[in-house]
Amino acid sequence: MFSSGHDEANRKTVQQYKSLELPLVGLAIREKKNIVDKITKGSKLHI
Repeated sequence: MFSSGHDEANRKTVQQYKSLELPLVGLAIREKKNIVDKITKGSKLHI
């Protein structure tokens, strides 16, 4: 789906699908490290 680093082309590709058809592939959290550590404590990381 994201074979290029071209943002506009990637956005057009995503627009072809309904939101529920798109898989969740990542999650971003932006906060102080100690708060993020508390939120994610016990979570398994998938590599």
